[in-house]
Amino acid sequence: MNKALSLFALLLVSLIAARAQPDGHLPFRPDLAAGAAYRIEASALHPTQFSHGWREVVYKAAKINAMTPAEVKAYLIDKDVPVVIGPGGVPYMTDGHHTLRSLLESSAPDKTAYGHILANWSALPPEEFWSRMQANNYTYLQDAAGQVQPPSALPASLLVMQRDAWRGLAWGVMKANGFHERKDIYFQEFRWADYFRTRIQWDDADDDAFDDAVKAACVLAQAPAAAALPGYRTTAVHPRVITEPAKHDTDDPAIWINPADPAQSLVLGTDKNSDGALLAYDLAGRIVRSVTGLKRPNNVDLVSGFKLGGRTVAIAVVTEREMKRLRVFTVPDLAAADRGDLVVFGGDPERAPMGVALYQRPRDGAVFAIVGGKSGPAEGYLAQYRLEDDGTGQVKMTLVREFGAYSGRAEIEAIGVDAELGFIYYSDETFGVRKYAADPDAPDANRELALFGTTGFASDHEGISFYKRADGTGYLLVSDQQAHRFQIFPREGVAGRPHEHPMIKAVDVAAIESDGSELTSTVLPGFPGGLFVAMTEGKVFHFYAWDDIAKAAGLE
Repeated sequence: MNKALSLFALLLVSLIAARAQPDGHLPFRPDLAAGAAYRIEASALHPTQFSHGWREVVYKAAKINAMTPAEVKAYLIDKDVPVVIGPGGVPYMTDGHHTLRSLLESSAPDKTAYGHILANWSALPPEEFWSRMQANNYTYLQDAAGQVQPPSALPASLLVMQRDAWRGLAWGVMKANGFHERKDIYFQEFRWADYFRTRIQWDDADDDAFDDAVKAACVLAQAPAAAALPGYRTTAVHPRVITEPAKHDTDDPAIWINPADPAQSLVLGTDKNSDGALLAYDLAGRIVRSVTGLKRPNNVDLVSGFKLGGRTVAIAVVTEREMKRLRVFTVPDLAAADRGDLVVFGGDPERAPMGVALYQRPRDGAVFAIVGGKSGPAEGYLAQYRLEDDGTGQVKMTLVREFGAYSGRAEIEAIGVDAELGFIYYSDETFGVRKYAADPDAPDANRELALFGTTGFASDHEGISFYKRADGTGYLLVSDQQAHRFQIFPREGVAGRPHEHPMIKAVDVAAIESDGSELTSTVLPGFPGGLFVAMTEGKVFHFYAWDDIAKAAGLE
C-alpha cells in the first residue's frame, strides 16, 4: 500500500512538473487562485485601459530587441503582470500594458507573458465585477480623448488599443524625473496625462517637439495644481518668486547687491539664443532692464570694485558664444564697457565660450575671467584672462594661463569661484567637480586640488554656487541636472583636509534641469537668510529663500 502511494505521489509530481515551468509559472487556467503564478500568450490577455503611449511602446520594444531570449524571459518574469480573472474566466491585466504590447511589437520569438493572479472574481456577475474593478482602481475607463467609456467598450486585445499622445508625454515626464513613479498605484501615468491634456499641445510626430513638450510638462508638474496627483514631488523646495518669462531660453544668473539699498538689488540672467539678451530682474522677478541683440549669450558673472574710467564700478561679464568673445557691461545700468574685441581661445570655433566666472584677487583687487568652451583639450581646457581698463574707460584682457583637466565625456560650462578662500571649481559634466587655485601666481596653480562628486549624480553636473560665512565655512551647491536637485558639499572641506568635499545632502527643487545658479547670504527683502537663484525650464528663473533650502537639507 505504501509503495502504491509512493508511486502515485511520484506520478502526481511528474504531472505538475510537466505543466509548470522550472520558474513555477503554471499555464493560465480560469480556476487559478489569487497569488498563483501564471504564464500565457501575451495577446490572450485583456486590457483594462483603452489606450497606451506609443512612444513608450517603441522605446520598450527596442529594449527587448536588444536582449537575448533568456534576458527577455527574465525581464518579463520580473515585470510580473497582475491579472484579475473575470466572468467567463477572462484574464484582465491591471498593469504591464506597455511592456506586453512592446513584446508583441518586438522581434522576440517567444511572446509568453508571466505574472500572478491578483484576484479570481470569475463567479461575479459582470456588473458587480466591473464595480469591484473600479472600486479597487484596477481599470481606467477613459479613452485616448479623455472621455469616460463603459467597460464593455474596452479593447479585447493589446493589439487594438488606441494611441494616447498625452500618455506618452506622461511617460516622458516620469522618465525625466518630473514626477516620481508610484508602483503601488495603477494607471498613475494616465492621471498625469489627463492633467497635461488641457495644458500643452505639440506635434507628436516631431521628436524635437516632443522633447520640448516634456520639458514644458516637467515645469507644469511642479505647479500647485498638480499637487494631488500620485508621484508629485512633495519633497521639492518651491521658489518664493518665479521671474517674468524671457523671450527664448534662460541659462545662467548672477546677483548684484546694491550697496546703498539692498532692496534695489538685481538678478542678472542670460536669455540664450542667436537673438539673445542679458536681462536684469528686480527682487520681485520683473525684468527692469535688458541688453538685446547678443549672439547666444551663455553664462554671466559679476564683480564689484573694478577700476574703470577713473571710477570704481561693478561689471558683468557675459560669454557671447556665437561671436566667440566676452562682453562686459557696467552694473546696474548695463552700459557696454568693451570694444567688442575680447575674443577668447584665439577665436577657435570648436571652443566657442560657454562658462565664465570672475575672480577678484584679495591682495591687489586684480580681476580675472575664467572661461570654459564648448570643447577643449584633456589638459588646459579653461583659460584665465586678466581684465583691466585699457586707459580709455574700456575693458581689455590678457591671457595669463590655460589650465584644468577634462575627462573628455561632455563639456565644461559651470564654473564657480570662491574668491575669499581662493579656489576655482568647475563641473566636468557627467564626471565630477574639479578644484584648482584661483590665483594664477599661486605655487602649483595648475595642480588639481580635488575631484569630487564622481558618484551619485543622475547625469550632468551643472551650476555651482556658494553659501559663504565670514569665518570661511559654508556650503557649495552643484546642480544634479537630470535629477532636478542640488547636491550640497562643505565649502571648507573637512577638518584637517580642506580639499576633501564629501556630499552632505541632496535637496530636490521645483526647478527642472537647472543649468546655472547663484547664491548670496546677504539679507534681502523676502529672503532673510539669503537668496538662491536657479535657472529652470520654462524661460524663467526661480528665486529661493536660502532658509527653505537649508531647512530641507537639515543644515540649520
